[in-house]
Amino acid sequence: MTISEHVLVTGGAGFIGTHLCKALLDRGARVTAVDSLAGERLPALARLTQHERFAFLEHDITIPLVWDTPVTAVMHLASPIGPALVRDHPVQTLLAGSAGTVNALEIARRHKARIVVVSSAEVYGDPEVQPQPETYTGNVDPAGPMSGYQEAKRFLEAMTTAYRREHGVNTGIVRPFNVYGPGMLTSDKRVVAAFVVTALAGQELVVNGPDAVRSLCYVDDFVAGLIAMMDSDIPGPLNIGAPDGTSIGELANLVVATVGSGTVRIGKSAAVGGAARCPDITQASQLLGWVPTTSLQQGVSATVAGMRTMIEAQATVTFDVPTAWRTLIPQGQVLQCRADSIGSALRWLTETYPVLAPRLLSPQGQLVPWTNVYIAQDNVRDLDGLHTGLRGEVTLTMLPAMAGG
Repeated sequence: MTISEHVLVTGGAGFIGTHLCKALLDRGARVTAVDSLAGERLPALARLTQHERFAFLEHDITIPLVWDTPVTAVMHLASPIGPALVRDHPVQTLLAGSAGTVNALEIARRHKARIVVVSSAEVYGDPEVQPQPETYTGNVDPAGPMSGYQEAKRFLEAMTTAYRREHGVNTGIVRPFNVYGPGMLTSDKRVVAAFVVTALAGQELVVNGPDAVRSLCYVDDFVAGLIAMMDSDIPGPLNIGAPDGTSIGELANLVVATVGSGTVRIGKSAAVGGAARCPDITQASQLLGWVPTTSLQQGVSATVAGMRTMIEAQATVTFDVPTAWRTLIPQGQVLQCRADSIGSALRWLTETYPVLAPRLLSPQGQLVPWTNVYIAQDNVRDLDGLHTGLRGEVTLTMLPAMAGG
């Protein structure tokens, strides 16, 4: 890759997106990241913005993007992530996979650029075949709890294939399997991040279904696969993931041993959320020369170090809520958490006490108009809203903006 090459990354402010942008910059490319910033801002984004060959555009890719600057490649990653988020917001998820994908493909078509779209192992649904080769067409319930995400990704693949056949666009499709690593949000509910955060807090990791297996791919390995796909003309889809599965029990014990705190308890239920999937990576190995090279021990150690640093930089947040709200919360509960932004603090509060959610955040995750949130004398709406950063010891005061709040 030469410095003349320009890569557009949708979802470039996310966990994988920021890692991809950094890797592309390290190779000498110019990079433009497009992201709606609907989620929390990662510290990695702030570091990227200091780079002279990096540009950031805040934009929702589900809305057509007028883009006149030539690009040589488009990497389409934009999508809600995390089981809880995609289950609770299936419309937003489907729009990202449909309208967002069409808009990204249109940019690639207009500029005659290579485009790589990131699908998901969820296209296999609850698989009846282990491991899954790309030829396996899956076992998906189009009306099930994960259907918004699964069908969004299946549409993404279908539309990408259609653009290749009908418009001659140079497309590639990759299917990731459980990518993890440093830079994941501490509020991330996926298994590696959730286990690490719990262990760092010295708490108990409850494991339901310890023998359930997950394929866990370290983020640097996955990004290497993405870039290899970008450099090729292979249409895919190609599985990109760790071919060797790891049991949830093994992962929990490894995390506790690596962190040096926390305990593991096997839960009463043998059930565990999510389908067991492991990829057959024969195609990626033969066509791209790609195989993961990071061991689980190395990957977990790096993830623990990164999340420990992130947590140490967070503020200690105390919530001062109206007296009427206190009656809705179990008596004696201390309203305090660690967070690095207003958004992450309020998400903790509303997830811990769901009865408060309608008083603070809309279903779309925005501040509701009938409550104000203050830091000292400053209304957070006059600062940077939910993206307002927090450091040190902070008190957030909630005040109804109108009667009846």
